[in-house]
Amino acid sequence: MAKMSTRELILDVALVLLNERGESNVTSVDLANEMNISPGNLYYHFKGKEQVVEELYAQYHARVLVSLQEITKQAKGDAKETLASLAVVSDVLQQFRFISQDLLGINERYPSLRASLAKLMNLLMQTITSLVKLVMDTSKVTDSSNASKMLAGNLLYTLINFGAFDDLLGDAQSGATIEEHLYLHFLPFL
Repeated sequence: MAKMSTRELILDVALVLLNERGESNVTSVDLANEMNISPGNLYYHFKGKEQVVEELYAQYHARVLVSLQEITKQAKGDAKETLASLAVVSDVLQQFRFISQDLLGINERYPSLRASLAKLMNLLMQTITSLVKLVMDTSKVTDSSNASKMLAGNLLYTLINFGAFDDLLGDAQSGATIEEHLYLHFLPFL
């Protein structure tokens, strides 16, 4: 197995720390301390936390795009297959939950990411809307009053916020999976 570079290790540790504590609660010094390196060593690789977050965002963006391309290619309008595809997207969002669960904060604190983040969220919404329309067409359900767009919005909201609500209520051990949450949205089509 190839040895991980210090830069890659910083990104891996930062992702864990940011996911655990939230981006706004982690400083560059916290990251250096967690890695047991000097802040100067961290700054040698990244000029601050902003650059670390930007690099992690680039990974997030790329992985979401790949998952969207895959599910779009494989879409057949089957509700169960669509649910499974959306669970894959959820996995990516959860891997970078410090971004997904603080979209407004990231957008506010990182002006350099605003355009890209807005573009990605719009692409997510468009892709999910297309998937929902395909399921509705296959199920011979009329898309009245923009039902597909509203359902897509609910699905995206569920994907982004999965886990956060349970955490806030102190009920993280409820056992409900993302598939179960998404299933309830698709129940009329199954």
